[in-house]
Amino acid sequence: MQEDEFYKLAQEASHLDTIDRAQVASEAVLETLGETLTGGEAEDVASQLPPELASVIEDADHDGAGYDRSEFVDRVGEHLQGTDVEPDDAERYADGVTDAITVALTEGELEDLKAQLDDGLHPLFEDVAVDQENV
Repeated sequence: MQEDEFYKLAQEASHLDTIDRAQVASEAVLETLGETLTGGEAEDVASQLPPELASVIEDADHDGAGYDRSEFVDRVGEHLQGTDVEPDDAERYADGVTDAITVALTEGELEDLKAQLDDGLHPLFEDVAVDQENV
């Protein structure tokens, strides 16, 4: 998957009006996701993303924070502070960007990713709302 394809999927699923805003939201979600993972799993996920997106996950503090859904969304909102993307809609962006991540990853890597996450985050990676046929 190419970077622009990822952003288009994130834009569609997050109901954002521009690719630029989808990029900002994507980076906030990817950074937060990177924080929840150990370094090894973050590298595995990053290896299946376009390089520009991979670096966001790789550069995050990999402390395995184990965020539950509420903490994850709050953290995404914190990363959106000072941007032109509304932090109050962080849950919508988390849902949309994780749909794009789900499409980008192989089934095996997606299962490995979910195994490191709090069970409350699993629904973010299920019931994908974007058309996977466009990839």
